[in-house]
Amino acid sequence: MEFRRRLLPITVLTAALIAVAIPLAFAIAPRALADETASSPTATASVVRVENKKAPRKKVVHRKFRPWAHPTPGQVREIIDNEARRWGISAASLSRRVGCESRYRWWATNGQYVGVLQMGANAFYRGLSTIHSHNVKMVRSKNRRVHDARVTHYSDGRKVLRHTTPRRQRIVVVYSGRLPRRPSMSHAYAQIRIGAQALRGISAVHSSEWSCGA
Repeated sequence: MEFRRRLLPITVLTAALIAVAIPLAFAIAPRALADETASSPTATASVVRVENKKAPRKKVVHRKFRPWAHPTPGQVREIIDNEARRWGISAASLSRRVGCESRYRWWATNGQYVGVLQMGANAFYRGLSTIHSHNVKMVRSKNRRVHDARVTHYSDGRKVLRHTTPRRQRIVVVYSGRLPRRPSMSHAYAQIRIGAQALRGISAVHSSEWSCGA
C-alpha cells in the first residue's frame, strides 16, 4: 500500500503534463505549417511572361571630380593627352616641353619658376587671364564582360533572373570638373592648359617664352 501511495502523485502529475502538452502542440503546428507554406514558392504558379534583356555594348557613366593640382607623373601625362585633344595640338610636343621643364613633377622649382611648366608669376597670371574656359572634362574607358538576362515572371509575383549570352561591354566614364578661379601658381592642370593654349597660339603667353622647345 505504501508503494501505491508514492506512485499515485507521480502518475497524476504525468497525466496533467500530457493533458497540457497535446493541445499546445496542435495549436503551434498549424502556425508553423502556414509559415513554411508562405515562404516556399507556390507549386501551382504559372509563367505570366518571359522578358529578355540584352546588355548594351556601351555604357556611359558621368562623375564629378576636382582637376588635379598636385598630380602624379602618370596623371600629368593623362592631363597632357586630354588638353592636347581639347585644343587640337600635338600631345607629343606638349609632353616634350613638360618633360624637359620639370620631368612631369608639379613640385619642381627653379628660383622664381615653379610647377610642371616652370612658370613665373607674370606668365602664369597672363595665361590665366586668357584661359578661355575653366571647365574640365576627362574621359576614361575600359572593357568588361557582361551577360544578357532572361527574367521569368510568375503568377504569384515571383521573378527569376537567369544569365544567358556573355558579351563584351565598353564602359566610358566621363569626369567633369572646373578649375579654381584663382589657382595657385603650381596648379598643374592650370599650367598645362595655359601651355596647351600657348602652343595653339590663343594665349597671352607665347610658346617662345619657354626655354625648352616643343
